[in-house]
Amino acid sequence: MNKTSLRKRGRTLLLTSCCLVMALQLGGCGTQARNSEPQEQGTSQLRLLAQGQSAVEVFELEGLDYVDIGQMAQQIGFKTAWSEDRREYRIGDHDVIWRFTPDSRKANKEEADSEMEAPARKHNNSLALPVAAVQALFSDEAVFALQEKEIIIFPSPDYKDPESGGGESFADDPQDPSRTPAKVDKPEQGEARQAGRAAPEDQSVLKALVSNGREIIQEAAKYDGVPYSFGAEEYRSSKRFDCSSFTRYIYSKFGHSLARTARAQAKTGVYVPRSSLRVGDLMYFYVPGRFKSNKKVGHVGIYMGDQKMIHSSPLPEDGVQVTDINKAYWKETFLFAKRLPD
Repeated sequence: MNKTSLRKRGRTLLLTSCCLVMALQLGGCGTQARNSEPQEQGTSQLRLLAQGQSAVEVFELEGLDYVDIGQMAQQIGFKTAWSEDRREYRIGDHDVIWRFTPDSRKANKEEADSEMEAPARKHNNSLALPVAAVQALFSDEAVFALQEKEIIIFPSPDYKDPESGGGESFADDPQDPSRTPAKVDKPEQGEARQAGRAAPEDQSVLKALVSNGREIIQEAAKYDGVPYSFGAEEYRSSKRFDCSSFTRYIYSKFGHSLARTARAQAKTGVYVPRSSLRVGDLMYFYVPGRFKSNKKVGHVGIYMGDQKMIHSSPLPEDGVQVTDINKAYWKETFLFAKRLPD
């Protein structure tokens, strides 16, 4: 396929898909059509911001249409960062979702590799991706539409401020064998863990639990205060965690091999309602933003009991911390919990 055909294909795929999404969510492509009229340089962005929209420039590179994916990701509401050796560009919420390598067609999303039709290129202090790749990698993350020289990003149709409340409260399962008042004190170094084992359960869904939930919480509490770092490398060398590297590290000490990212971890275990949580359950949340989907996992923590969670996060503080989850923000952004098999 020559460059001209590739360029046209990228525009066609992106525009067709976005019109379909907007037709379902915004009542048709009329909004995009109205915004496609020529606009004076310098006033376009102001006008879009006034309408609650944003835009990223499309530019030509090596005969193909490219976009600064770092700029686009930041406007949607994601974090971006280069790896320490600057060989990998990373995008995500509280951990890394996408990974790209400059001058390579390889793209990694949610720990799954795919190949783009043209390579990523360094662009200023960011990374440029071919427009054709944007559709495949980001169409389920935000609502956007391609115009002649820019990609317009629209607010999520079902966006709701999580601070406004409205979410249901969390509650403990009264049959939880690990149920004890949540403690955040760090055990003394070398202190032996003292925790009882759970009694057998009759119901199959209740058998799928982490019977040593108290031990997991005691182990997790040892790292209270360890700094948060987006895309943290192995803890033994970095002395940092992001949300999923923390849960992965803690659970590895109890025989569980979790995936590296929150989204991938969320595919493991048995669903648990917020009204029947047990100590040691993994809790999954979305990270809010006006331009982002509110149905995508962006954060993970460990339930401690008594409506508290221990997690590595940049908020409300920074680092491994204990948080009261019966707050409007957490109740609204909660997606589901998972219980791992013993």
